[in-house]
Amino acid sequence: MEDQRTGSTARLEGAIVGIDLGTTNSAIALFAEQGIRFFPNGLGESLTPSVVALDSRSSSLCVGRSAKDILAWKPGMAAAGFKRDIGFERKYSVGEMQLNPIELSAYVLDQLRTDAERSLGVTVERCVVTVPAYFNDAQRFATKQAAEMAGFTVERILNEPTAAAIAYGLHNRDSASTFLVIDLGGGTFDVCVMELFEGLLEVKSVAGESQLGGDDFTNRLAAALLEDLGLDVEGARMDAERFALLLKRTEVLKRKLSRWASAEVEVPAFRGLGQATRLSVSTDRADRAYAPLLDRMVGPCRAALRGAGLTSDALDEIVLVGGATRMPAVRRFAREMFGREPLTDNDPDLTVARGAAIQAALCGRSEAVGDIVVTDVCSHTLGVAVAMPVGRSHLEGYFSPLIHRNTVLPTSANAIYYPLDDRQSTVTLEIFQGESRLVKQNTFVGDLRVHGIPTGVGADQRGVRVTFTYDLDGILAVEAEILATGAVIQRVIRRRNGGLPAERADDLRERLAMLKRLASKPTLRERPKYRDLLARADLLWRESAGSDRRELAEAIARFELLLDVGDREAAESVSAALELLCEAIDGGERW
Repeated sequence: MEDQRTGSTARLEGAIVGIDLGTTNSAIALFAEQGIRFFPNGLGESLTPSVVALDSRSSSLCVGRSAKDILAWKPGMAAAGFKRDIGFERKYSVGEMQLNPIELSAYVLDQLRTDAERSLGVTVERCVVTVPAYFNDAQRFATKQAAEMAGFTVERILNEPTAAAIAYGLHNRDSASTFLVIDLGGGTFDVCVMELFEGLLEVKSVAGESQLGGDDFTNRLAAALLEDLGLDVEGARMDAERFALLLKRTEVLKRKLSRWASAEVEVPAFRGLGQATRLSVSTDRADRAYAPLLDRMVGPCRAALRGAGLTSDALDEIVLVGGATRMPAVRRFAREMFGREPLTDNDPDLTVARGAAIQAALCGRSEAVGDIVVTDVCSHTLGVAVAMPVGRSHLEGYFSPLIHRNTVLPTSANAIYYPLDDRQSTVTLEIFQGESRLVKQNTFVGDLRVHGIPTGVGADQRGVRVTFTYDLDGILAVEAEILATGAVIQRVIRRRNGGLPAERADDLRERLAMLKRLASKPTLRERPKYRDLLARADLLWRESAGSDRRELAEAIARFELLLDVGDREAAESVSAALELLCEAIDGGERW
């Protein structure tokens, strides 16, 4: 059959998109013939807030700007910041639903895929998705699961600083150079030292903190506002609705202070304040609030330089990535820390997605991009649990590293271990990831049971050679060879703590579809009792005037808001008050 599609549509089929799955905002892009193409959401914006909420008006979970608005109205109906917890066991309440970070991330990714397909007119199934460089194995695997749940085949997991370097075109330089990328997103902080030599873009070291980002600066500034008014910060947090509104207003304030020397903000009427209060806030006051967070950024910066064996004098460029790097305090920090003006040419919110799109084109062997060879490193040390000899005894629970942090990937390493007891024919290799000497302070990755070790022979014949092989996607293959017999036991570690079971991609997609079905339920507006009350109140508003009309308008607006956010208890209370008001205005005549 003849293909009737246009040439451009045919070329787009099978295209690989680049995705920046962010803590605060996410973006999706494609490297096309005309350059990088960002796919807008339904509001025409390239950035989609990484927020999931229950929208009772449409009886479904929603993603993006509308979900962020619901978060400010009714925090219990929405979830945000879940990227920080991906790969860990945690549940978020979205209305009556309990969702984990993988499921919430899948909703965001599913929305991005829908936006791209609407723009392209073709199915989008393949992607490169970025993660913070300091994400551990569990977090990377969980991110991959979220993408698969959203219907993607993941071609590569790419570190965000690496994506930023590609986006800046640093790989196109003629001469060798060394640069440092500071990536301060909404919830994570990465520092990465990279080196360019003869077309090879090599990551030399990474450091960072997965619990530090722009949202922390917003929280700290909000706390400072409360402190200036003499309010108890922890007490204010207990008032979830007002505190969510304060955070929303503080985020706007933070953005204004990135452009102006001072700005105003209205603090809601918390207990002890009496009424809403307007404050004028200067950049100096904001900088004092940010100081403890800026101090936390020093350690990872030094660790990244130390890991690469460099001093700041050896750096040719400093690159800033992430929306939080717009803050003057962060730019000043980078300038003072490294003694030079950082690069800020690209939009920091879209830089990572831009680099991911270029890497996606490389995965698809697009002729539109030049040859770039990109390497990455292992962000955390991998090893096994061992017992350490102390005098005549052994103490268990120590960590024996095999693949060290900042080792270039893919890589392989091995070491020989021996059973503690001569009568032991079976051992269980426990695999951990982290930087502590003690395994209890590291992250458990998995285990491998080794059978058939000879007993009653010399210690030199009871050795087990353990080999780790680690690839760019964070897949760890473990092999144990019993030296005396040559027997080999192998395992590919695919399931991680905090992840979903190692399901097939089809099963993961069905899981998301099931969650969507569970979220769909009748709205409060559809209840006959509430629907009739709204109709009566609306008719009375049309027929009334003066103070009656104003009072009705306020009561109707409040009632509709509670119905839309799905607050049953509050809606029932307010409906009774609205019914009494209608009775009073209507002179007691039933409608």
